[in-house]
Amino acid sequence: MPEQSKLTQFSTGFISFFFIVGVLISASIVAGDELGRVNLLHFIGLFVLWPFISCFLLITLRFLPHKQSFWGIKQVVKLPIWSDELKSQLLILKRDQRFNAWLFMQSQQSVLAFSIGCLISFIMVLLFSDVAFVWRSTLLETKHILPILEFIALPWSMTDIAQPAQWLVETTKENRMNGADDGTNHGVWWQFLFVAQIFYAIIPRIISTLLARVKFYKMAQLSQSNMSKDERINPQPPSPQLANVLNSRPAINDYNLCCWLELDDVLIEKIVGSFDVAPINIFQVGFHGQDEQNAIGSDKTQLLLVAAWEPPMGELKDYLEQGRGIVMLIDHKDSVWQPISAHYVDEWRRFCLSLEHWSLFVDKELV
Repeated sequence: MPEQSKLTQFSTGFISFFFIVGVLISASIVAGDELGRVNLLHFIGLFVLWPFISCFLLITLRFLPHKQSFWGIKQVVKLPIWSDELKSQLLILKRDQRFNAWLFMQSQQSVLAFSIGCLISFIMVLLFSDVAFVWRSTLLETKHILPILEFIALPWSMTDIAQPAQWLVETTKENRMNGADDGTNHGVWWQFLFVAQIFYAIIPRIISTLLARVKFYKMAQLSQSNMSKDERINPQPPSPQLANVLNSRPAINDYNLCCWLELDDVLIEKIVGSFDVAPINIFQVGFHGQDEQNAIGSDKTQLLLVAAWEPPMGELKDYLEQGRGIVMLIDHKDSVWQPISAHYVDEWRRFCLSLEHWSLFVDKELV
């Protein structure tokens, strides 16, 4: 399984856990007592107060050092129950400086899953149960509760849907002297609670989750872009340009054979015999020879024999710039021709690339 799927599995498990917690908490509150009565204030705390507190913490944590802002999730990640593949992926996120953005995305997705779980559980209980919403408080009265509910309903105050009313607040208050069976429709509070969840628990978390995902994936693209820049800063060396090599014996007629290396007469005769036409002259040039001026002074094409294993030197280049012809690579041992190594050939190809009037020849038939 690809290592990247380990992060996906962790994220899915984390989200599923918070979703289930949201379902269970909401279901336990909506279930109410044996008569189906549910305290309205509990739902205000779960659907409004908790989202307010979590948003406040979200804003506050943005100003804390990264080491403190996601301390809880980081401790969960450090538990020894996670696989080595997951830890490896987390180390990659840390290396790319995307770990905190990933934690932020996980936290927002998890809280959104919690809120969705609460909402689904709330709807399911309403579908299959007859719930009576009442409120109980020893200290609070209608004059205290109504302004709070009106403030909560401000986001949708332009409509008449799910608006709190004084008569509804007064008639749904429950105490020891006031039973719940007084003809009031105690179920009408569900609209208010449903819309409150949408505005305070669902919409803000959808927005924060989208922002977190955008931030994380932008950082991923930026990391990939930086890697591409690093590759451009430290590029692989380009393939060197090399001169072409003549592998077939060139047809030359009027030419001089020039030896830049010292060869015995037997090898020279073998080379001369391999060509259809014999050279006009055989000159010994280079460090061992005395015929360099004669070779340069001649206007004939040169067949220059060089030792393949010897690196081309500046003196040879000076010599070649004064004439034209073919450079023939030679490798031998004890008067026996030897195959020429590829790296020798490449070195001479680089050398001959800048020589306009010379070609490079490797005679494979001599081996």
